[in-house]
Amino acid sequence: MELETALMIIPPAKVQAFAFPIREQYDAASFNRVPAHITLLYPFVPPDQIDAAVARLTQFCASFPPFEIVLDRYGRFTDTLFLEPSNPEKLLELYQCLTTTFPEYPPYNGDHGPDLRPHMTLARFEKPEEGETIELPPTPNFTFMVKQLHLYLGTPDGDDPFIPRAVILLGKQT
Repeated sequence: MELETALMIIPPAKVQAFAFPIREQYDAASFNRVPAHITLLYPFVPPDQIDAAVARLTQFCASFPPFEIVLDRYGRFTDTLFLEPSNPEKLLELYQCLTTTFPEYPPYNGDHGPDLRPHMTLARFEKPEEGETIELPPTPNFTFMVKQLHLYLGTPDGDDPFIPRAVILLGKQT
């Protein structure tokens, strides 16, 4: 069984509660595998390199202060519906710094190039027109502090959930 890791931001409970019914219905493939999240680096380090990666992340994250994010708009890709931030600047800075620190692991294997659009997936569709028929709740307005990053481990295909392996705090800890 092949294992992979993912580096993510896991939003707080109020965001999870909002995302739950939408993800349960329209993102069944990931719903039971991982909480609602903002992907930072996936796939990330091989499982046998987790300890070394956590050490590097801890050092890097000590110099990256916590920041506020506002998820307050829906967005779409061809086959995906998501929430996105109105203030993506610090997230984009975090992506850039992580890519510099871990150049061997570009976000999404580099499939989307340098133009990343930070988001939290709510629904996925086999046919793009399916996304046009969803009745969504009113646009939310979630503001929260990103104080930590989460490293998860799991199988890329299958039904088993990804499991948390590490939580790395942002900023200097006292």
